[in-house]
Amino acid sequence: MSDYSTYFVAGPENILSDHLLGNENKEQALVRIVKELAVNGLNVFQLRAKNLDENNIITLLKDLNYAMNGTNTKLCINDNVNVASKVGEIIDILHLGQSDMHPDKARSVIDHKIEIGLSITNENQIDDIPDCVKYIGVGPIYKTNSKNDASKPLGENCLKNIILKTNIPVVAIGGIATSKVSKLFDLGVSGVAVISNILNNKNYLQNFLLLKNQIYKD
Repeated sequence: MSDYSTYFVAGPENILSDHLLGNENKEQALVRIVKELAVNGLNVFQLRAKNLDENNIITLLKDLNYAMNGTNTKLCINDNVNVASKVGEIIDILHLGQSDMHPDKARSVIDHKIEIGLSITNENQIDDIPDCVKYIGVGPIYKTNSKNDASKPLGENCLKNIILKTNIPVVAIGGIATSKVSKLFDLGVSGVAVISNILNNKNYLQNFLLLKNQIYKD
C-alpha cells in the first residue's frame, strides 16, 4: 500500500504566471514542478486536469511519469477510468469521486496493480466503501477555493468520526493550511492533500518543504 503522507493535487489550470520559466506553457511548468517535489520526497501526485481532452491528458501523464522516474512518488489520475485503462502501466492510483464510475466496476477495467481511492464528502458515505478501495480522500475539511463544486466543510470532528469508523487510510483534503497539518495527523489522518497550499505563490518548493516538515518534525 502506498504512503499518502504528502499528496499534491493539481492540473495545468492551477499553474500561475509566476510559476512559468522562459517560454514554458502551463503543462511544462506543472511537469517541472512535480519533478522537483518528487525529488524532494513527495509521496503522491494526483493529476486533476478538467480542461484537457483525453489525448492531452495521456500525453501529460507520460511526461509526468518520465519526469518522476527514479523517485518514489506515486502517479494518480483523478476520475478518468478510461485514461487509466489505456495507460495503466504508468498509473499507480485512480481516484474516484462519488459521482464517478463505481469503484468495483472501475476495478474490472483497469490494471490490477492500480490502487483505487474514493472521495468521501459526508460521514454516511463510509457505509458504502467497496473492498477494492485502498484509501479515502475526506473533505473538504475546511473552506476551500480550489474546487468550485466543493461540498460544505466537514470540520475536524466529522473527520475524526470517519477515521474512527474505517480501517483504511484517510487522506484529508480541502483548505488545509500548513499550520493545520500537525493537528490533522494527531487526529489520525494518513495524509494531507493540498493544492493552493503549494501553488499559492511562486515558492512552491519552500511551501512543500514547510508542509513536509510539519508531518515529520517529530
